Amino acid sequence: MYQLIVVVANGSESARTAVAVAGELALKLDLEVTVVSVWKEATLKAGTDAAWAEAVTAAAAEALLDAGLPDVRCLELPGTAGAVLLEVAADEPGTLLVIGGGSLGSSKARLLGSTANHVSHHSESDVVFTHKIPKRWTTVGLTTDRSASSITAVRRGYDVAVGLGARPFLVTAAKTDDDGAATLSEVEAAAAVEDPELFGRDVLTGVPAAEAICNAAWKYDLVVIGNRGMSGPARLLGSVANKVTHDIDTNLLLVNTTHA
Repeated sequence: MYQLIVVVANGSESARTAVAVAGELALKLDLEVTVVSVWKEATLKAGTDAAWAEAVTAAAAEALLDAGLPDVRCLELPGTAGAVLLEVAADEPGTLLVIGGGSLGSSKARLLGSTANHVSHHSESDVVFTHKIPKRWTTVGLTTDRSASSITAVRRGYDVAVGLGARPFLVTAAKTDDDGAATLSEVEAAAAVEDPELFGRDVLTGVPAAEAICNAAWKYDLVVIGNRGMSGPARLLGSVANKVTHDIDTNLLLVNTTHA
């Protein structure tokens, strides 16, 4: 499924959460980790130069080694963070990007060039946007609207949940409980996973889909959603994935279903 985790480090609290979550994912899923820090080549400002980047990756690597990883690769690269990260991920097939998601909910950060925002709309790799470090990985919510792309995300999320030792829940928003139950039955059959009996079910009613998913996020250590609608006109026309990505307050796995 994944071959490598690439995690973004910049010394911030949000990035430290990303590093911690990346370490847990790597240990549970048996993956290697590359820590990337990006510095600005054309500036002399302290805190954004090559020496700063080396210190940042060294601290992140130390934390990962202390968590039990046998080895950690570090990269310090000049450029614009969003573009550099996408290049690194594109060069490594099977990459899972992990990045702090704190700036996704800030309109100001997005206007000023949020790295997480850029990655969310342009990454061809799957991305985990982190918001918290779970005490234990117990539940993973797999959102679906019965579309083919969402079923692809369900399959990917199921494998991650099993690897984490967590229970996967099929999650859908519907007008009625009966409509939701019908959707989840159809998805369960179409997903064709190894053990469908592992699935829990969560039907959300009463409010629009994106709001319902965000309201229910507290139940899950990780929510999984496909990236349909994260680019192009759909992004501006009420994409559920886009709204969830920017509003959710738990860890989110954004699955690139376009390149699945």
